Amino acid sequence: MLDHPPKERAALSWGYVVLWSALTFVTIPFVRYGVTFVKQRWGSEVFTYVVAACVLLAAVSALYATRRRWSLSSFVWLFGIAGLVIYLTFGLAEGNPEEAIHYVQYGVLSLLLFRAFSHRVRDYSIYLAAAIVGTLVGMMDETLQWLVPGRYFDLRDIVLNMKAVVLVQIGIAAGVRPGMISGWPGLVSVRRLCYLSAVMLGYLGLCLQNTPDRIAWYASNVPGLGGIDPDRSIMVEYGYLHGDAANGFFRSRLQVEDLRRASMERADEGRRILDQYRERERYQEFLALYSPLADPFLHEARVHLVRRDSHMRRAANTEQRDRQARYFATAYWENRILQDYFGGVIRGSSYEWSAQNEADVKVAADLSKPYHSAVSKHLIVRFSPVQMALLFTGVVGAFLLGGYACTRALRQRGVG
Repeated sequence: MLDHPPKERAALSWGYVVLWSALTFVTIPFVRYGVTFVKQRWGSEVFTYVVAACVLLAAVSALYATRRRWSLSSFVWLFGIAGLVIYLTFGLAEGNPEEAIHYVQYGVLSLLLFRAFSHRVRDYSIYLAAAIVGTLVGMMDETLQWLVPGRYFDLRDIVLNMKAVVLVQIGIAAGVRPGMISGWPGLVSVRRLCYLSAVMLGYLGLCLQNTPDRIAWYASNVPGLGGIDPDRSIMVEYGYLHGDAANGFFRSRLQVEDLRRASMERADEGRRILDQYRERERYQEFLALYSPLADPFLHEARVHLVRRDSHMRRAANTEQRDRQARYFATAYWENRILQDYFGGVIRGSSYEWSAQNEADVKVAADLSKPYHSAVSKHLIVRFSPVQMALLFTGVVGAFLLGGYACTRALRQRGVG
């Protein structure tokens, strides 16, 4: 298996890559319908088990294909990686189990990329080249989702796609060990890696500059882009990390002083609006009116409330004590965040907990671990947009300089 280049022409091997990528892209508008259908018919856990079965089948197939030169290390690598992917798959089960399908989609893409590159690349750089291009395709996938109504750009999905691509390449390199691949990369391969890395990181850097403010600007000023809604077509947002280990950590688009000022100044108005949209059926209506761009304060307050109340319902609907304790813990910490930073609009509203209710939840909750709220967890808090632009410009420039240096060295040797 993979000991020899594919028998088809290189163009056809790359055609398979393009075809698989295109299939991934064209299904973007319909994925949610399919996911909903599967969940209603068979339950959400089916995604977890199907992906786990596919991963095990892939590991067994790879081991069978290498049976003539089988070794204990191959077994350990193949099933170690398979076990890691299955572990990560089950880790998604409590949140969004359908996201585990990314491991299958981008695992297959990773294999197809290896086959396509193997027509010309026979040194160890093939694994990095395949991983870089696979990650780039994952970024393009997320960009297309950003343009499709009802779908969203998510940096976490990019990381998930990258994990799938990289783990398959590690499995091929360490578990399958193709006989045709050997030797460290020469200047031609290093140049290829430099330019591929520059393209991939440059693309990511541009995505990280596509903030709601910039989207609003070109939606208003660039012909043909007027249909983009900045409130709904959010690619990346920057914000702040607040809180501490004693009271819970959370991310916000606003600084602490802005949160507390809004909590005081908008107390009456905020209570009235939140009470008006209390029914779960009106949640999407509320999000449309009070979006992150239009009203970040009320938007974040309502999302924290939803997370608090949904975990209270989960705790009431499970009989597993450890799971119930985790659900109560999430509800308790979210309520603490609401009291500390959004208290003005919560106190006196229909959402406010009684002192007895808070005490009962605290007793039932597992508070042994520091809490990090999942609300607005996509916000980038370590860097500002300017810092991110400077960072990526420097890194991309370094890779381009490296590629240019390789080209000059090759020309001096008389190689094109």
